[in-house]
Amino acid sequence: MKATSNEKGLTLVEILAALAILGIFFVGVVTIFPQMTLFNARTETKLDTMNLAKQEMSSITLASKWEKLLVTSPTDPTSLEPQFLKKEKIITEMQALGYSQDTANSVAATPFTANSFMRFKKEGEYRYETDVYLQCEPFLLKDPTASGTGTKVPCAESDRIKLYKIHLKVFSNKNSTNGSYQMSSETYSYIRYTAKKPGG
Repeated sequence: MKATSNEKGLTLVEILAALAILGIFFVGVVTIFPQMTLFNARTETKLDTMNLAKQEMSSITLASKWEKLLVTSPTDPTSLEPQFLKKEKIITEMQALGYSQDTANSVAATPFTANSFMRFKKEGEYRYETDVYLQCEPFLLKDPTASGTGTKVPCAESDRIKLYKIHLKVFSNKNSTNGSYQMSSETYSYIRYTAKKPGG
C-alpha cells in the first residue's frame, strides 16, 4: 500500500467534536421554546385582563349613570342645586353593575380628602377591585396671561360638571389551594358627574 498525506475525510475525533457542539446548540434552542410558551401565556393573560379592564371601566363611567336632573321637587328643596356626588348614588350604581362594597378596605372618613375612597369588589373568573374617590377632582384651567401654566380651581358644589377619580384593578390566576389572586392589570379614569336640566 502506498501512504498518502492527502486523504480527504473526517477523523473520529472531529465527528465527535462536531456532534458535541451541535448537541450543546440543540439543548440551548430547545430550552427557549418552553420559556417562550410560558411568556406567550402570560402575555395573553395580560392582554385579556387589559381588555377586560377597559370594558369594565367603560361600563362604570357610562355618562347616563352619573347624571342629576335639575327639576323642581316639592319634597326636595335642593333639587335645583347641582350638589356633589353622594355616597348613596355611588353604592346604587356600583351594585347595579354587580359590585359589593368592601367597607373594611374603604377610606371614607368625613370630611373627604384626596385619599378618601370607597372600594367595591366583583368576583368571577377574574376579580375586579374598584376604588371610587369621594373628593371631586379640580379641573386644570389655563390662565391666558400666564406662560402655559395653569391653576387648579377647587370644585364648588354649584359646578355642573364634576370629576371623580376611579382606580380599577383586575386580578387573575386564582390559586385553587388558597383562593388568592394575582394583579394582572389596572387602569384609571374619571366619573363625569353632570347636573343638567331636562332636555338639555
